[in-house]
Amino acid sequence: MNTSVGTKARKKQPALSAAEAAPADDRRLEISLLSLENACLRIFDARPARRDDIDLLTWQQRLKNTASLVSLALAESKGPRHFHYHYRHNKNDDSVLHPVLGNPLDMLAQVCRDALRQCRTDLVGIQDSSLNRARNMFEAALQGFLTRYSQVK
Repeated sequence: MNTSVGTKARKKQPALSAAEAAPADDRRLEISLLSLENACLRIFDARPARRDDIDLLTWQQRLKNTASLVSLALAESKGPRHFHYHYRHNKNDDSVLHPVLGNPLDMLAQVCRDALRQCRTDLVGIQDSSLNRARNMFEAALQGFLTRYSQVK
């Protein structure tokens, strides 16, 4: 019994031309964004410290607080804008907020600079080796993104 299943000739996908392919700098920036996102997720998914180790809990919470700002800015660079860096108070009336227009990647770079500064000043002295590795990985991802971002700009 003859069937026609799987006998149709497959069409070959056309190769990307040089104009359609993403430039190398854009791909490197995208890879640095992915590594930054990975670093944030690893910090959030880390096993919580024992409840009796208050010092470790404090360091872990500080690292999570720093990573949460970067995670919010990462999410906004891909979608709608709700992050507090996008609004500024009116000079005459503090109850009025004005949106700050701009590129979401510029805002992410500003948040990453602040987070890198916090990593280098506020998160120094962590005694736990796994938490120290997470901080080093996060700091390297921040530095990698900022390096790629400055090359693209």
